[in-house]
Amino acid sequence: MNDLSDYMNTEEYIISLRRYFHEYPELSFKEYKTADKIEEELKKLGLKPERITETGIICNIKGNGNKTIAIRADIDALPIKEENDIEYKSRNEGIMHACGHDTHIAMLLGVAKMFSEEKNLKGNIRLIFQPAEENPPGGAIEMVKKGAMNNVDYVIGQHIISDIEAGKAAIYYHEMMANADHFAIKINGKGGHGSRPQSAIDVIYISAHLVEMLNTIVSREIDPQEPAVLTVGTLNAGYRNNVIAAHAELTGTVRTFSKEVQEKIEKRIRDILNGLKETYKIKYEYEFLKGYPVLINNEEVSKILEKNAENVLGKGNVLHPKPAMGGEDFSYFMDEAPGAYYLLGGGLNNHEAVSNHSPEFLIDESVLINGAKILKESAEDLLTK
Repeated sequence: MNDLSDYMNTEEYIISLRRYFHEYPELSFKEYKTADKIEEELKKLGLKPERITETGIICNIKGNGNKTIAIRADIDALPIKEENDIEYKSRNEGIMHACGHDTHIAMLLGVAKMFSEEKNLKGNIRLIFQPAEENPPGGAIEMVKKGAMNNVDYVIGQHIISDIEAGKAAIYYHEMMANADHFAIKINGKGGHGSRPQSAIDVIYISAHLVEMLNTIVSREIDPQEPAVLTVGTLNAGYRNNVIAAHAELTGTVRTFSKEVQEKIEKRIRDILNGLKETYKIKYEYEFLKGYPVLINNEEVSKILEKNAENVLGKGNVLHPKPAMGGEDFSYFMDEAPGAYYLLGGGLNNHEAVSNHSPEFLIDESVLINGAKILKESAEDLLTK
């Protein structure tokens, strides 16, 4: 093992790395310098990282035992221009770690540092640095195909969130995040002059009607006890003020927790389009693209995360919120082994909470050492489970 005497203490180490990664963010599937830096740090710790995809890294820390616990961090940033005035502000124009993945990388490297100094590790730890969580189909599925989860007994992970105050964590025993699906619709009508609507098939009028009808699927056709969201995110059509548009494109997202509701919404969108086709003589193209599957935690693993979160943060600082409608490709890792994912509160005191994915997203860096400890201690418990 390398001499680590020149390393700062672990908390300072994590914060300094977080600031480095924040300053040099990279987009999904393009995290080349990020991956290089991760490998550099792991090698300094005397470890042997392995690049299994273009920017995806695994690193095994071998101990005395047969069990292997995987711990995952995602590494990509978002196409957002940072609006914070901080000394480590993003240097890559139009790109920002606005979701906190810079903290995830730094905390997992902190875990690597702590485990690299461990003398009596009762099993094996596999660190997974995953690209492209923000860009479906995501990086997790390719890493699984390349063997990232081979021989893994349990997998754990965490996500920092600014909507929960620093010093708290959120644990979910079962469902945590939803199926995150997308749809794309193209409507083809008949263009014409704005003064002669009777000679055209007006796709803007039809699209407005479609949006209204889509918004009734959840409110009028899905059981109120079943969580579901349908949102139309974009609608593009038209040329100028006196031209009736011939074509329109809509995109949106559907979030569900059950396969039955997911399939029902997919079918009902097509039913509505078929009705509009008959009524208005349009043609259409429709794609329903299944994204990240529902994330369902293993209850026993969640309880281990909760125990260690309480040990680190103190009793009364663990929350149990309702499941969120966001999506996470961590679910692909949990298709391969039992696992759990939790949220680490990072909200700044005396600062209005700015949600993840905002150009003003900020977190309290003092929580990062806590996140690293929770992951390390939970992994150690799982090794002896």
